[in-house]
Amino acid sequence: MADTVLASLEPEEKEYRENYGVDRLYFMVGSTGRKRWELRFKKPDGKWGWHGLGSYPDVPAKKARDKAQDAKRLNAGSVDPITRKANRKASRDAAETDTFRAADLWLEKKIEDGRAEKTLAGINGALTNDILPALGKKPLSKITRADCANLQASIEGRGAHNTAEKVRVWVAAPSYARPHGLLYCPAGLVSVNR
Repeated sequence: MADTVLASLEPEEKEYRENYGVDRLYFMVGSTGRKRWELRFKKPDGKWGWHGLGSYPDVPAKKARDKAQDAKRLNAGSVDPITRKANRKASRDAAETDTFRAADLWLEKKIEDGRAEKTLAGINGALTNDILPALGKKPLSKITRADCANLQASIEGRGAHNTAEKVRVWVAAPSYARPHGLLYCPAGLVSVNR
């Protein structure tokens, strides 16, 4: 089926599948008009299942065929593509929580401790403007002394020496970071130049 045919398929009262003509690849049209690709496959336990390959038109026909071939190769190796997809998502989610983005917990602790509004605003500003843009997506285990030095240098470069000193302490606070799986940056070894 050509993309023009796929785009012209209309929703019906009940969801329906159109066989795409490639081995067990189907084009689904929902009653709301949502269109998506699904692959019928046999699980390692011998039962049949459906594996979603993405929404149309985000996933065009060629990409759906490629994804179906990849899933079939996995399946031929006794790997359930749905389980693999879920495991990969869980790994990505775990990696995300293993970044300095988990600093939200630390900020919540400061709020619970009753820190002054001005202090909390300063912490939040440093997180939003400096720490997260520099370190936010990097896994904690991959943050180096050089990353911390670069963070310090960028803050000092704009003349915010007081903020730089506070950020150095906040980022390197091992008393709260390690037990809660947050960042312990070796920034304590980075000198703050005034």
